[in-house]
Amino acid sequence: MKINLVVPAVNQAPAHGPRACAYCGQPILHRHGTVSKPIKDHRLSRVIAHRYKCVSCGRTFRHYPAGITKKDQSQRTVLLAALMYGLGLSCSAASHLLGALGAEVAKITVWRDAQEAGEALRRKRPAGRVRVLGADETVFGVKGREVVVGFVVDGQSGRTLGFEVLFEGDGKAFEGWLEPYAKELGAEVLVSDGNDSYGIAAAELGLSHQLCIAHVRKYVKRRSKSILEQAEGERGNQEDEGYRRKKLEEDLKRLRGLLDELPEAGGRRIGQLHLEYLWAKPPEPAGSASAGYRMRMLTLELWNKWGKLRVHLADPGLGLDGTNNASERSIGRSKVRYKTMRGYKSDEGMSNGIVLTQWLYSGEDEHDLLAEVMAA
Repeated sequence: MKINLVVPAVNQAPAHGPRACAYCGQPILHRHGTVSKPIKDHRLSRVIAHRYKCVSCGRTFRHYPAGITKKDQSQRTVLLAALMYGLGLSCSAASHLLGALGAEVAKITVWRDAQEAGEALRRKRPAGRVRVLGADETVFGVKGREVVVGFVVDGQSGRTLGFEVLFEGDGKAFEGWLEPYAKELGAEVLVSDGNDSYGIAAAELGLSHQLCIAHVRKYVKRRSKSILEQAEGERGNQEDEGYRRKKLEEDLKRLRGLLDELPEAGGRRIGQLHLEYLWAKPPEPAGSASAGYRMRMLTLELWNKWGKLRVHLADPGLGLDGTNNASERSIGRSKVRYKTMRGYKSDEGMSNGIVLTQWLYSGEDEHDLLAEVMAA
């Protein structure tokens, strides 16, 4: 992905005077001297600041050049430190690189700059209409423990809408997590993997539920292999067992074919197949975990979920491909940064790191971090 970063310019002296007092807002000011300010920047070591006195309140203040604040770092250095952190450099590596360029910045300062940028980005809320929500979870290591984080994306554009730390994994918890997005953005459809909690949340929120067809196909492929292996190990009448194994192979192949094609009548065909195993003769080997029983449960599961596999086909206007790839790509953006470190040290630091990487890899034409921070 091509990332176009906008880095602010830094002037050596103010190009014009202030329009009003920094304290009372009155416009009548007197020039009150000039001071030299040392800064940490890879191009400038000092800048000129002008001092002004307000006629109304009598207070004095400094007026800095563009790109300079009260900090000893220029805004350019602050943003470069945060960007380096977001792009995967450790705080120590970013400190060494900035030092090599001429801006001596401690590694704790790099960490602080990244946290401040992350906090500003987290205050930004998604806006507009989003018809399709995509949702998925992943795990991050935080100080030796595993933390589950749920990501929500625009299922059509792939834009990340937000993320939350999930403390519970049941349907009620997922409903509470997804409800603000569904109501504020006017969502109609939820795309997810086969976790039953998503199905409960979608039903409670009145959303159509698209199951990720890629996850289901992989799941059925694994189950097919397991069922056939079990059938091979079951003992009984040789002729009956041979008949059952052959039928299982043919029926599992038929199931996978239906999942590849997703015909409208696929649910009815799977239902018929389920009834065949429900009333199977000759009788299956004893035990509820037999291959025939497991096939019966698999066909019942797919029969019940068939409508959720075809939401994208029933409404082509949604522009979906039936997968949850948008959510997985969103998670992958933050894993790029995570793979270069041993884990986060706090939940707050994790959240700031995630939002910074999400912003960096969002696919926007330009990435102006200063504008985002100033707008927050």
